[in-house]
Amino acid sequence: MMLLEKRLRQQHLFVRFMVPYILFMLFALFLGWLFYSQTYDVVKGEVTRNNTQLLEQVKGTMDNRFSEINRIALQLSNDPMVQSFQRVSDPFNSKNAYKVIETQKNLYTYSASNNFVLDYYLVFKNSELALSSNSTYELQSFYRHVLSYSDMDYETWKSDLFGTYRNRELMAAGMTNYLEKPQKMLTYVQSLGYPKRIQGALVVLVNNRNLESLLGGIDVSDGGWAYILDDKGRVVSSLSGDGGVPNFDIGAFPDKSGIIEASKTTNDMMVTYTTSSYNGWSYVVAQPPHVVLGKMASIKHTTTAILLVFLVIGIVLAYLFATRNGRPLFKIISTLTERINGGESRRPKDMYGFIQNSLHQLIDNNDALQNAIDRQAPILWESFMGRLLKGDFLATNEINALLKHQGVEINGAGYAVGILHFHSGGHGFNEDVLQKLDIERVLINESLRATLEDPRFAHNIAEDKIALLFMDYSGDSLLFRQMIERNLEMIKANIQSRFPIKLHFSIGGFRSSLLEVTGSYEEARQSLSAIDYEEAGQVVWFSDLTNGDDGFYFPGEAESRLINYTKAGETEEVRKLLHSLFLENFQNRSLPLAMQQLFFFEIVSCLVKVQDQLMLRGRDDIKQLIHQLSATDHPKQAYGSAMEMFLSICGEIDRRKKSRNVKLIDDIVAYLQEHYGQASMSLDSVADHMHISKGYMSQFFKEQMGVNISEYLENLRMDKAKRLLALTSKPIGEIAEQVGYHSASTFCRAFKRGSGVSATSYRESAHKDVGFSSSHG
Repeated sequence: MMLLEKRLRQQHLFVRFMVPYILFMLFALFLGWLFYSQTYDVVKGEVTRNNTQLLEQVKGTMDNRFSEINRIALQLSNDPMVQSFQRVSDPFNSKNAYKVIETQKNLYTYSASNNFVLDYYLVFKNSELALSSNSTYELQSFYRHVLSYSDMDYETWKSDLFGTYRNRELMAAGMTNYLEKPQKMLTYVQSLGYPKRIQGALVVLVNNRNLESLLGGIDVSDGGWAYILDDKGRVVSSLSGDGGVPNFDIGAFPDKSGIIEASKTTNDMMVTYTTSSYNGWSYVVAQPPHVVLGKMASIKHTTTAILLVFLVIGIVLAYLFATRNGRPLFKIISTLTERINGGESRRPKDMYGFIQNSLHQLIDNNDALQNAIDRQAPILWESFMGRLLKGDFLATNEINALLKHQGVEINGAGYAVGILHFHSGGHGFNEDVLQKLDIERVLINESLRATLEDPRFAHNIAEDKIALLFMDYSGDSLLFRQMIERNLEMIKANIQSRFPIKLHFSIGGFRSSLLEVTGSYEEARQSLSAIDYEEAGQVVWFSDLTNGDDGFYFPGEAESRLINYTKAGETEEVRKLLHSLFLENFQNRSLPLAMQQLFFFEIVSCLVKVQDQLMLRGRDDIKQLIHQLSATDHPKQAYGSAMEMFLSICGEIDRRKKSRNVKLIDDIVAYLQEHYGQASMSLDSVADHMHISKGYMSQFFKEQMGVNISEYLENLRMDKAKRLLALTSKPIGEIAEQVGYHSASTFCRAFKRGSGVSATSYRESAHKDVGFSSSHG
């Protein structure tokens, strides 16, 4: 039943994963259809646009050519000899024969410069002659041998030619007998004279092949056609796939140019047309839609094939991806539900919502934590600076850890603390003075932020005092002092340029580590007493003051450090500090006996504070110390005894720590030995059970055992698994679950990584070695 329930859950996950892939494929299919539809419109527009451009080119060429013919007609009609010859009625008498020859010689062969013009003739009414640049015909002979029409006799042609005034008009188009051979021709006529007084005509012959060649770039297959209409609706020239002429009329065109969709009126043809504004001629192309959109058929087939292939491949990939991606998600859900439900693996109804809510909760908690850290950062830094100056730190590692947490790196070769005092002293701090000091302190801090390389090393220590931490990167104390002096001058100049205020500085001695900075701070505080407040901008260096030997040296920060070191069990630090105090008070200073005794009592007082805070017994030992001092009057010997007592307390504290550590590591190992089979076992769960932080847990376990906790747990599980593999016939999946792995595959990878052989191979080898049989299972 459990296996069936698991399979049903996995199947549900599989369906949840498959649905997005199927939707994506449907969306892709929709995009394919949309692409096809858009491509259809683009190709249709491109083809019709190409036809329109081709028609525009034909129209432009025709307009240019007929414009040239019009210029020829204008030149000939205005020619003086042509105008003079129009009045000649008897051309073959001796007087007029010369005019015939001269007029003919004056004619230019325009066909040589304009291949659009096949030939032209000047036909005169009065003389009944037809002249060209290279021939002269009587009119009747001209009609019979040069130019005639099968549907028109000579008299009809003559009557029409001289009876109708034509101004740059087409007289006839179609089959013509030219030089006694049938040929498609355009007869272009320009009458000579006036509308009611026609003296003749200029007849220009245009070969229809030139027009057909202009239309040759249009696809007229499958019943398509292209033709040119003059301004009177007559067919000037046509081109079709079968060589015929269209037998229908689409009527007047609605615009100068455009497209008429296929319909019964157009015999199911798509019609593209344009009209010349020069002579009113229309240029028309009609094509079957499948010819116009022939490219779309190929695109349609290609698109359909691609979509089908994509559909098949998409379904296969969707199945593979859904199967593959569902497994880790199921594991994630199982892990989350087990952790949230206290080990009970119940899959939520809305898995994605569950994961999303978990992530939102994690992100919100992280943001809240980050905001809290950001808000606390200035406070933490102020606390760090205060502890550094007071000497509350016991080890350099502790200082470095806090600096790393704050994102600050300090790698100086030397350090010194200065105090900026901006209150003249001599009177108390009433409400008005405190308010004034608050304003001055804010303004001074602003100036320090603009002056110091890192303003975080300025720390307010009182209403009228600011401590400044200086760092030496050169390792030369002289250069370090010069650097501090330059900084002080910059600070004074910057502050006093904004508002007038008296500033005073005291600088402590140089120290080689941050742990000793508190000594420089105490020296800077002592140097404040040497400031003359009547002198503005005074800088007092502790090293410049005369050391008096009439007082012992045991500042408050040294006492705090001694107490803290002793309580922490830092034997070496206590030894070093007590030794430095011994050298300062018993060797460097020539203290009188009374002052040495007073110093010893301060040491004893510190020892009593340590015993009280640690709740140690030792009142009798204290009495013996005091009695030893009274009996011998040798404070140095008594100081040595006190030093031994301090070191003895450190040893006791260290033994306590080690005893606690032994118990803690035993408890951790016992807990791991007992619960290693839980798959949720981790560093976090062990730390929660032991009520200690995760970071301390990791570091402590590594120090005590030599390996981290995850490595120890995996080794422990592998040892248990090897025993089960060697001594039982349980399935590997069951063994994996028993030793704390979610799946057999994870267990096998871990086993191969740790042992170098697979779990199956290890079992086979172990069974051979011990003579294992199936009955042992």
